[in-house]
Amino acid sequence: MDDIDRDPSKSSYLDMLASIGFAKHIGGKSATDFLIEKADIKPDSSVLDVGCGFGRTSCRLAKEIGCKVVGVDIMPKMIEGSKARAKKMGVEDRVTFLRCDARNLPMKSGTFDKVLIESVTIFMDDIDSAIAEYDRVTKPGGVICDNEVCITQRSMDELKDDKEDIESIFKSFSSYSNNGLLTYEGWKEAFEKRFMSVESWHHIADPRVEMEARMADGKLKAMISQLRSMWLYMTNPEVKKIMDEGKKMFYYTDHFGYGLFVCRKSPE
Repeated sequence: MDDIDRDPSKSSYLDMLASIGFAKHIGGKSATDFLIEKADIKPDSSVLDVGCGFGRTSCRLAKEIGCKVVGVDIMPKMIEGSKARAKKMGVEDRVTFLRCDARNLPMKSGTFDKVLIESVTIFMDDIDSAIAEYDRVTKPGGVICDNEVCITQRSMDELKDDKEDIESIFKSFSSYSNNGLLTYEGWKEAFEKRFMSVESWHHIADPRVEMEARMADGKLKAMISQLRSMWLYMTNPEVKKIMDEGKKMFYYTDHFGYGLFVCRKSPE
């Protein structure tokens, strides 16, 4: 599927994660657990994991709940890693991984009971198109759960003199769509335009939780990923630029966070 259309300006951060062998979701396991609980995933549920990364959540759902899961991601290395994880965990019969663009999913309308997205939609240049696709592949009465990095409008107002710096951080992580920089309130509005019911919560990111997320696959893998990131920082100018921008986030730790959105599709 090498003909998948990828916006080059949106690829560098995702390429970096794939090269490092690391893909985490802000909020860590507790945020994932919250969305799984809200989605009310059962053994007979059909689940789509959008932007599955290296397949941690997909394989976990298949292993712990026993449901059928389809994980999709645009990065070839992540799909390869996901398949390896499924084999290692013994869930190849319950989980399928496909490389595709979340804005153009290869599934029929109304395929899934539950759709789970974790820190993915923010990387789309057209957020509304992505949300429309989530809606399309979800069955009537189904649930769409999303976790996205965001900052509240109140924080943006308080940090108005630092707006350019904040926008620069989001842009460096390919998190600036044609909708502009979406605040928590902006994300909620985007979902409310599409779905019958939207519940939402905002949390400030906890550095300790984010560090724990890095250790989810064990200390050895975390150390290897850290060494890879150091090598890329020294040898790849684009990666260096991204990481240098990322350091600015430490100045705004009381403001950067994530929104959890639970959207329910109307029954027909």
